[in-house]
Amino acid sequence: MLGIIRVLTTKEESVLQEHGNKMKEYAGVESITKCIQDQPNGIYNNESEQIAISKIVELAKKMEEEFNVDAITISCAADPAIDESRAVVNVPVLGAGVCGAHTACMVGNRVGIIGITDFIPGRMLKELGEHYHSHAYSEKLRKTTDLFKEGAKEELLKVAQGLIDSGADVILFACTGFSTIRLKDYFVKHLSVPVVDLVEAQAIAYQLIRKETRNEPKNV
Repeated sequence: MLGIIRVLTTKEESVLQEHGNKMKEYAGVESITKCIQDQPNGIYNNESEQIAISKIVELAKKMEEEFNVDAITISCAADPAIDESRAVVNVPVLGAGVCGAHTACMVGNRVGIIGITDFIPGRMLKELGEHYHSHAYSEKLRKTTDLFKEGAKEELLKVAQGLIDSGADVILFACTGFSTIRLKDYFVKHLSVPVVDLVEAQAIAYQLIRKETRNEPKNV
């Protein structure tokens, strides 16, 4: 079972379970989701990320100890506390940004990143390396709540098409909120290049871990 850590504090069960439900639908992943406490606006800058690190680490330890997960994923494009969490648990720790970057590199050579901020998550950029091509966002859509505005998908499509026109051969999301509005489903109807959704990328990575574990020789 995969342990999913959400960095947005919420008591709404439908919101909390969004990513787990998506992974189940997409790849049959069984999961349990928990969120960190006292961060209703999630992680949105360096200060909020620093505050969240210890909370994420403690939640990762709790998931391993109490919920018998065989892997943990931090479902945030910035991959906060991924190294710190890996240092204190004995199961693999994934991150949405890293998983997305690896997936994008498997399907393209010039990765165009689309997000809602004017910066690229550092870990994602590092993982892309020479595969990074470009980054873009819309000034009209700078918060997760903006994604629910009328015309948001059409606006993001223009941004993505601009990246493709400039030479990108794969589009990588840098916002897990795009999964919530099912942006990939919309994009694939209109774009000519592969599109990488961060929640789906985490599911792919977990399935690869599970397959590797199943193929390990048993002791006799």
